[in-house]
Amino acid sequence: MSRFRLLPLAVASTMATSLLLTGCGGSSSTPARGAQVDLSELDPAQAQYCDPLQTGHCLYPFPNDYYTVADAHSATGRRLNLHAEALPVAQPTGIPGLPTSPSPMAPQEWNRNDGFSPGAMLLAHLPGIDLVQSGAPALDDLSVALTDDAPIVVIDADSGERQLVWAELDATANDPQRQSLMIRPARNFKEGHRYIVALRNLRDKDGELMAPSALFRAYRDRLRTGEPIYEQRRPAMEELFARLQRHGIARESLVLAWDFTVASQANITGRLLHIRDDAFARLGGNAPVFTVTSVSEEIDGQKRGSFSRGIVGTFQVPNYLTSPGGAPGGRFHYGSTDIDALPQVNPDSDQISARFRCQVSEATVANFDDPSSQTHPARPAVYGHGLFGEGPGGEFRSNALWEMAYDHNMLYCATDWIGMSRFDVESGVVPSVLADISNLPMMNDRSQQGILNFMFLAELLRHPQGFASHPAFQHQGNIIFRTDLDEVYFDGNSQGGIVGGALVATAPNIHKGVLGVPGANYSLLLQRFGPFAERFGIMLYPAYPDPLDQSLVFALMQMLWDRAENNGYLSHFAGHPLPNTRADKRLLLQGALGDHLVTQWSAEIMARTIGAPLHEPTRRLGDHPDRNRYFQIDDLNYPHAGHGFTVWDSGAHDGQRGNALPPHGNIGPTQATGYGLDPHESPRRTPAAQAQKSAFLQPDSMVIDVCGDDICRSYDHTGLTRQ
Repeated sequence: MSRFRLLPLAVASTMATSLLLTGCGGSSSTPARGAQVDLSELDPAQAQYCDPLQTGHCLYPFPNDYYTVADAHSATGRRLNLHAEALPVAQPTGIPGLPTSPSPMAPQEWNRNDGFSPGAMLLAHLPGIDLVQSGAPALDDLSVALTDDAPIVVIDADSGERQLVWAELDATANDPQRQSLMIRPARNFKEGHRYIVALRNLRDKDGELMAPSALFRAYRDRLRTGEPIYEQRRPAMEELFARLQRHGIARESLVLAWDFTVASQANITGRLLHIRDDAFARLGGNAPVFTVTSVSEEIDGQKRGSFSRGIVGTFQVPNYLTSPGGAPGGRFHYGSTDIDALPQVNPDSDQISARFRCQVSEATVANFDDPSSQTHPARPAVYGHGLFGEGPGGEFRSNALWEMAYDHNMLYCATDWIGMSRFDVESGVVPSVLADISNLPMMNDRSQQGILNFMFLAELLRHPQGFASHPAFQHQGNIIFRTDLDEVYFDGNSQGGIVGGALVATAPNIHKGVLGVPGANYSLLLQRFGPFAERFGIMLYPAYPDPLDQSLVFALMQMLWDRAENNGYLSHFAGHPLPNTRADKRLLLQGALGDHLVTQWSAEIMARTIGAPLHEPTRRLGDHPDRNRYFQIDDLNYPHAGHGFTVWDSGAHDGQRGNALPPHGNIGPTQATGYGLDPHESPRRTPAAQAQKSAFLQPDSMVIDVCGDDICRSYDHTGLTRQ
């Protein structure tokens, strides 16, 4: 059955009039004679850019194919068509250095998309809804979403397959009348697919059934609207009702229903893949140009697993950003106004000089000043740092990496996740984005350039004319790292576990990665990031003071974040290879139970989406705030050659150590609010987790059992292993 596609509303009046005269295509969709609904509260002129199904906010419900137009050139056949009049307007925050007048949001970058995010947060505005009285699927028992009478249902429009989702009300909203209903996927939506959202038999706090909006009731009950622009939509609504009816969802039970299309994989990943392919073609088979600027001997006999040498330098990468040298504040240089244009090298500043630091463990060479010290070639790996950190400093020189490098003979090199590094904060880019999300490409485009920089760093570790050719990486004529491998390994934590999957998915020289305390989907992660309100909300929330705008802003931002973080690349790990990319990519996910900074539930969503099985008996013996824990995640049978998922437990909070289980809502735990010590860094510090990483980052990669017939127990912040 072909679907009626919405025409651009401005050119549809002739067709709309025809539909009115013909009864909208048949007796089943003909409005009842003489029955007309009162729509006096609606302004038909706003229907050009607002969906009038809901009146509380112009863009609700969202995401929504009402905000797309047909486009034969896109992979989905759709294209976003957001209008500036409908979008949130950033208000002055009063913070020095930020805008002092309202800033309307510019829709151009969003309108490059051929659909919405595969991790889309679905938003509706239903003041007075009670999710418990309604029996809605909650995070603590996802199975409710699949029951026959589930009040909130999301289905694949073609197959009718139910989507695993949960519903929650915005816990950060201070006005119940401006509180969004948020429906989140517990497994990502499929790229390029169309979905239908159906809300039925919803109830208020008194258990009374909620009524639909006047316009939705007109469509549902076949009442006349008297307005051509509303009648234009009736055939599409009838098709939607018919599809729901075929899958057991009666139209008379509906309070609200709408559809949306997920962006294609080509649209989400195309920019990063293009700059990858173009940049490596420019190498012509050669290694990137690099310079070693300093070599330092770093032996410290007081610490086990100290480094014997630090090597610092720069390397050259083609610059696809508008800023000179790819400096903070740049966006992609497109060289064309075509909406499908791809980034091009900046002709006025064609190179970025990226920083690197490599650290050699005493296990590789005990003492470079001692000619008798033997060389034990290390496995080469690149390391991904945490949120707004830096590659060559900070956590890269932490105890956790000392021990991993020493005990498992790893050579780690790092560069900056530019776009989300310390320098993007210090330059004012991050505050400017929070104060006006039109500036988001300054982060996301530069983040994709940063991922390319990591690929070039890995190439220096893989190519024989790269680091292997330089004396700093040699001892007594011996190269200090293995050159017999066809890949370099990835190890990252926190932000490194959020952006790192995008790197592994696309890199031509990295095929296995360990994502420590991993996550995907910043629109899910940020509000559950414990200190978000005081670190970033102090800028974002005053700029967008309406709670409905705040939820919408996160949903809009995710559509661009997909291009530069795990959320947009998970399908590649689930059997959908990217062009010109190896298909045998593998991830090991190591989560922390009750993590204060990267919510534990995001790792579970990742595991479901990519098919990573979980160490058992975690489900059976481990603590968890959910009643139906780890629903639809398979058990891990060892040894396992594929993706893996382990959850590391620092123990219950006893006032001195350990941590409490996190809240279910879209707020994050902190020590100040009584959730104990943050276990965020515990997995990376735990010898068993390090041993599991080491076994995975091998040519014959395997997920091995390091926890036995027990849950995986990690170090806590006292430095002791939980018993």
